[in-house]
Amino acid sequence: MGRRLLLVEGRDDEKVVKHLCRAHGIEVDFDMEQPSKGGIEQLLDQVPARLKESGMEGLGVLVDADENAQSRWEQLRDRLRRAGHEGIPDSPSPTGTIVDLATLDLGDEQRSVRLGIWIMPNNRLPGMIEDFLAFLVPEDDSMLPRVDRFLDELPAEPRRFPEAHRPKARIHSYLAIQKEPGKPLGLAITFRYLDARRDVVEPFVQWIKDVLVPDGDQP
Repeated sequence: MGRRLLLVEGRDDEKVVKHLCRAHGIEVDFDMEQPSKGGIEQLLDQVPARLKESGMEGLGVLVDADENAQSRWEQLRDRLRRAGHEGIPDSPSPTGTIVDLATLDLGDEQRSVRLGIWIMPNNRLPGMIEDFLAFLVPEDDSMLPRVDRFLDELPAEPRRFPEAHRPKARIHSYLAIQKEPGKPLGLAITFRYLDARRDVVEPFVQWIKDVLVPDGDQP
């Protein structure tokens, strides 16, 4: 069996993926790695080289859109095109992009690698993994609107986080007022403070299966 690898931006992303997989009965037999330094730029830069690694069969790339999902997509798309990969679409798929690429490994052997790209939260909206997790708040929960009102009322001057990090403040504030306050993001799924069975999760889980789980191992 070839290697399957998911590249993520940080440890929270890794934990969220593991707990979502567990909630859906998916065995995490693939590896996950974060950039050692350089953040998102390092992660994007290494994708073309990772595709060439001997034995690579499936490579997933999980990144935040931040300000603009299309701009993040173009950063990765352009790197892949410069490396000679054809068939990379102009825009990401709403259900997660999957492309089977012909590539030469380090031993100059031609083979096919499945490349999957997911831009958090949903391949369309700006944001990050914390926005995706906010979609998992149970629909009838009354606490998230209260958190939103609290954040809205914070004056800009004493507020200690930049506006770009509001999604982080939002989800962590929500988890701070649960029965067991302050659960990490991944554990919040296992403790069911976040509902891993909401419909919004299904495309992401299917993307994980299609890119990183061999056909015979899919539940």
